Amino acid sequence: MSYRIRPFEAADYPAMVELWNLHNPDWSRTVAEERDSDAKRDPEYRFARFVAEAEGRVVGVAQHDQSPGSYHPQRFSLELYLHPGFMGRGLGKALYARLLEALEPYRPRHLLAQVRESSERGLRFARERGFSELKRDFVSTLDLRCADLSPYAGLGEKLAAEGIRLASFAELLEADPQAPHKLHELFSDFRLDIPRAAPPTPIPLDFFVRNILQGPGYDPRLFLVALEGERWVGMSCMFRVGDTRNLDLWITGVRREYRGRKIALALKVAGIRLARELGFESIRTDNDSRNAPMLAVNRKLGFVPGPASLTLEKEL
Repeated sequence: MSYRIRPFEAADYPAMVELWNLHNPDWSRTVAEERDSDAKRDPEYRFARFVAEAEGRVVGVAQHDQSPGSYHPQRFSLELYLHPGFMGRGLGKALYARLLEALEPYRPRHLLAQVRESSERGLRFARERGFSELKRDFVSTLDLRCADLSPYAGLGEKLAAEGIRLASFAELLEADPQAPHKLHELFSDFRLDIPRAAPPTPIPLDFFVRNILQGPGYDPRLFLVALEGERWVGMSCMFRVGDTRNLDLWITGVRREYRGRKIALALKVAGIRLARELGFESIRTDNDSRNAPMLAVNRKLGFVPGPASLTLEKEL
């Protein structure tokens, strides 16, 4: 079989998204999301993408990238996925070799890759190349038509009696032009305690605004904030998934000194109620297996975990 490895082109977006969604039906992407993400890339972070062509079409994609939230100049994240009908023909090896060639000028020391636990072929491919498990995450889904919130009746009132109120970011944004700064400061505080594959590094305000508050699927009504007086103490944020009736629960977090008071639970319960009112059918989220408190909250609410996604690491 003849094939060609070449740099990614704009015309490849539909094929790339189709291939990704074949392997990740529970965490699908859209062409609009990928175009938006690429348009907002900061050149400070090294990025390249390649495709494999065979039989007149794109059948494989590979890319390297760097995470602004855990940046090191010699740490890179890799993605590589193929059409199932073209596996076992050397395309994966060729794409991986092309990635290593592209990375060589940057003298990489740490490589990260994610593989679904259910993908025996993908895990074998990574392990044969020296990758080993670093952590695992679970994508969980809540069917809003079946979620039972009756055990949490009165939770909001209890917190209100303690001086904690919940508000949508839409309300706060209308009343306070500094709302984006306050949301970013809150996020920057609690994210330091979220388990991750590498040590956290600061995310600048302009990056946060550009990629979160101006991202596809953003709706300020779906961002909920917990406040004590004027202090922002917790948040839970969801995004629309394309044109579907589904939502991504991006993040939920509470400042360290306010934990243990069921504020995160109250934020999620309020988010579920809001999602129902707006006509959505499901919410999906992902959590690190080491984040036991948030996993426990999700289980209480009825989120059903799917197969784990393993983050693998290779030291060079």
